[in-house]
Amino acid sequence: MYGNNNLVGVGIIAILLTSIYTAILASLLMQTKERVDYIYQKERLNKDA
Repeated sequence: MYGNNNLVGVGIIAILLTSIYTAILASLLMQTKERVDYIYQKERLNKDA
């Protein structure tokens, strides 16, 4: 019985860590997207001017 309970705890920790890791990656991806959009808009404005 104790081994099964321990396995559930490990599973919950694994899910939490995966969720945190996914949130970090998503925020980094959004920062990169905003930076790329900014550079793209700046280049486009410079080309039109």
